[in-house]
Amino acid sequence: MPDKLDLVDFAVNGVKTQLSRAIDRLLAGYAAVIATIRDQLALAGIALSDRAIALIVLATAAVAVFALAQMLRFSVRRSTEKPPDALAAATRMPRRLGLLAITLFIVVLGGWSVLAPLASAALAPGVVSPDGYRKTIQHLEGGIIRSIHIREGDVVRAGDPLITLDDTKARSLDAEVRERLLHNLATEARLEAERTDAAEISYPDFLIHKSTTGLQRLMEGQRQLFVSRRAAHQGRIQILEARIRQLEEQNAGLRQVIAAEAEQIALIDEEISAVQVLLEKRLESKPRILALKRHRADIAAAKAANRAKIAENAQAMGETNLQLLTITEERQEKLGTELAEMRRILAELKSQLPSREDILERTVIRAPLAGTVMNLHVTTERGVIEPGQPLLDLVPNDSGVVIDARVRPTDIERIRTGMSARVVLTAYRQRSLPLVYGRLRSISADAIADERTGTTYFLAKVEVDPVDLANLDDVQLIPGMPAEVMLLDGEQSLFAYLLAPILDSGRRSLREN
Repeated sequence: MPDKLDLVDFAVNGVKTQLSRAIDRLLAGYAAVIATIRDQLALAGIALSDRAIALIVLATAAVAVFALAQMLRFSVRRSTEKPPDALAAATRMPRRLGLLAITLFIVVLGGWSVLAPLASAALAPGVVSPDGYRKTIQHLEGGIIRSIHIREGDVVRAGDPLITLDDTKARSLDAEVRERLLHNLATEARLEAERTDAAEISYPDFLIHKSTTGLQRLMEGQRQLFVSRRAAHQGRIQILEARIRQLEEQNAGLRQVIAAEAEQIALIDEEISAVQVLLEKRLESKPRILALKRHRADIAAAKAANRAKIAENAQAMGETNLQLLTITEERQEKLGTELAEMRRILAELKSQLPSREDILERTVIRAPLAGTVMNLHVTTERGVIEPGQPLLDLVPNDSGVVIDARVRPTDIERIRTGMSARVVLTAYRQRSLPLVYGRLRSISADAIADERTGTTYFLAKVEVDPVDLANLDDVQLIPGMPAEVMLLDGEQSLFAYLLAPILDSGRRSLREN
């Protein structure tokens, strides 16, 4: 008994399954018919809802059923009212009506197949993609992860922190450059004060306003160095100037000695003249006059030596003055060289400062735009990331939506930029989905090979109409969602569509070879 019950249940379930499948197929066929009628009406410029089309179809079917029922009713009534031998005459009218209906059906269907335009389209599978693709977030230098602020699927705004890296090294490099910059600025101010022989160092305002202890010590050290170097230079100048004054005083004394010697020579000459008169009178001995002449010669020699000493001192003063000028010029030249080198170093440090600040600022990796986090590759804090390593992908929120469609190479001759397209979102039920149209924005210049399957295709980008997107109230376009794109390239009749394979076969077959 249980086996029979199981068989009955199995049979009932099988019948239910078959009925369910049949109902689903009927509904799918009904939806396809409605969609086809809607597309044809849309091509003709008539926009009707699915409910209106369904009512029209049901009304047409009801009229047809009513007409057939009336014909059967009339036939039955005539057959009951007339004798059996009049059966042929009674069925003559229904047969004529049937033939007329069949003829009209064939004529209407044939005329429609020849005259009615059907949309011609190239079908291409595609996926929903954000306009501009995903933004891959990377870091130039890499480093150690301190904290991760986001998770997979998080929605972030532009400027939100994503990942924070350890900034110890970046901060030390920035501080080193700043310290060297401040030191060299103070040194530049001190060298400029030395070059212009200023009484005090004139520091830049921002150095004066910075009240850090280290900077104050630095400025005080430069002041002390300025004072000591100025004192050393002035000491050398004073020594040379004292030497010049000494030589001048010595020459002044020598000139007085020379004047005295000249006076002595004049007196000796006078004495020699007097002794000479006495010698001629033999009142004086000759050795006396010789002694006077010898004394005069000694004084004349001393006078000449003093004149030579004056000339020597004058030469020494000239050399000392030249030494003074040389010391001053050498000092100015040395200060100019040091100042130029210092300014070169300052320019180099100033050029390094923005990059150091940028490296320090980029230790906090921020979102360049608003979007959704995808493909988060790092999840471990204190982990190490390599320079240029992809960290995550950011899908823009405010970017337009495009459909990346793969066009078969056999359809490429029908494709042109700007042509209309209809987009079918296969992830949703088509019966409840309004029409979505778009425009072909671009087509790839060459065929692209799929890395997995090896099949080739042309990548077409289809822009979806913003008005149609606004009508999709309950539909959310998610990147990666499958879609089917119909690229509408014209119209042709059903007759031409059915006849095209025959004509193509004839064209290929009617050849000698």
